[in-house]
Amino acid sequence: MSAKRDEEKSNPVRPVFPVSAEESAAESRDRPLGDNTADDPGLREMGYAMVDLIVEYLNGLEGRRVYGPLSPAGMDDMFEETLPEEGTPFLDLVQDFRTRVFPNTMAIGSRRYFGMMNPAPLPVAVFSEALCSAMNQNTASWRHAPSGTAIEKRVIRWLCDMFGLPEGSFGTMTDGGSLANITGLKLAINRALGRDLSQVDNLEGPGSEMAQLTFYVSGQAHYSFDKAVDLLGIGRGQLRKIPHDDIFRIDLQALDDSLRQDIENGLKPACIIGVAGTTNTGSIDKLDKLAELARKYDCWFHVDAAYGGAVILSEMYGPMLRGIERADSITVDPHKWFYMPFSAGGILVRDGDFLRRSFLVHPEYYMEKVMKDTAAESQDNGTGRRVIPDKRGFHMGDKVNFFQYGIQGSRRMNALKLWLSFKSVGRRQFAAWVEKDIELARILAARMRRQADFRILGPNTLGVCNFRWEPRGPSGGLRFDSDTNDQLNRDLQELVEREGDAWFSFTVLNGQVALRVNVENRFMEQNDIERLVQVIRRAADRILDT
Repeated sequence: MSAKRDEEKSNPVRPVFPVSAEESAAESRDRPLGDNTADDPGLREMGYAMVDLIVEYLNGLEGRRVYGPLSPAGMDDMFEETLPEEGTPFLDLVQDFRTRVFPNTMAIGSRRYFGMMNPAPLPVAVFSEALCSAMNQNTASWRHAPSGTAIEKRVIRWLCDMFGLPEGSFGTMTDGGSLANITGLKLAINRALGRDLSQVDNLEGPGSEMAQLTFYVSGQAHYSFDKAVDLLGIGRGQLRKIPHDDIFRIDLQALDDSLRQDIENGLKPACIIGVAGTTNTGSIDKLDKLAELARKYDCWFHVDAAYGGAVILSEMYGPMLRGIERADSITVDPHKWFYMPFSAGGILVRDGDFLRRSFLVHPEYYMEKVMKDTAAESQDNGTGRRVIPDKRGFHMGDKVNFFQYGIQGSRRMNALKLWLSFKSVGRRQFAAWVEKDIELARILAARMRRQADFRILGPNTLGVCNFRWEPRGPSGGLRFDSDTNDQLNRDLQELVEREGDAWFSFTVLNGQVALRVNVENRFMEQNDIERLVQVIRRAADRILDT
């Protein structure tokens, strides 16, 4: 054993960090991971191998198929194996990953991927995930993640300010938009029933009052609201699916009629939900009008801005979200148009203290000081002396425990990647990327309008472009009936998917199958759009030639 090891053995108190890079490297070599076999690399070597693997994957995206060729049965066969009894050398696993995993992934970061709201993630966010795992902080409580809690508070403040929410607003990161939407509806229920979890002496359930609550959302809204009403113990019939207008926004007159009819029938409207960027078409409801209706009928106003919320970054397109600053709660999803890797969602709440009261629990094993209501704490801290709120803003200086602000208990440090990315890139660059994506989607719409046998559907508001293939006969009329055209559009999507030249999805709009292209890639340029049009044109011609 070296003299250094002898010294450490006699003196177990060691510095937090190695004294030098040389000592750090020696430390890595002296402490191999895993089973300590000679071919098992140390942490540093493992990290280098993983970085090389990531770079190899990203650099190879444009030279491979967008979608893997194997069937589900073929994939299951490829990974058929029993649980290993002994470990495998790490470098063998790297090669296994290279040969089995990479070739059979959806090439999300490719400039030929036009699918769902899955971005090419920022590199600083990718590597922040490794830092997050290495620190393994549980941001449920301040004590277990002091810096992680402070970072999340700062990110939440940035987002609240970004959307124009007041100083007393707050929020929490979630694993995605679905959980944020469920949280928003839970807050709406609490507000409607005048109850919250902090009322520990309230042992009676809501009973028949819950059955009187009604919720209102566009028929174009995300499926998470169907899940939310079920999870929260609300009947599916209590979620009113309101028809949409000609550009797939919630029909305001139909909404008003539904609200008045429910009140006349003795029901209690609890929540109006606005959508800022639907998954199908990117349509944005008239949020300012919905805010007025929510005030008129004394409803909670929740906005699902999981997709379209990113346009708030842009001075050019931000006004599309006019009225969102009047929301009681807002769902955000940075792992969509903020170019974050999964997972990174969040909910922002106008009344931050109401959010806390709605989820406030005091487990014995978290021995933190119980916070009083903010309003009371600003007047009296129990000593009879007036306490002046922290000038830095709501909850600044407070020991926040995020498990008391939402559904989740154990929580990853998901705010880290967003914090590092905002600091690394800045708002202006984010805005420029979003603006470019919108412009490219509009260029695509213009190109498809030039095709006589394609028809644009939807508003083409954000980065989503919908169109339908309708082959024409010699006289210029439709060559096939609607059902046949539905199948032709499915066939076109499947042919492009099978050949791997690009990937986009199809959806159903007004009862008709439509092809759906989403532009969400900061690397994409106009020539990528032109190439996609050629791929679609060739596929359509081939189908008709068979």
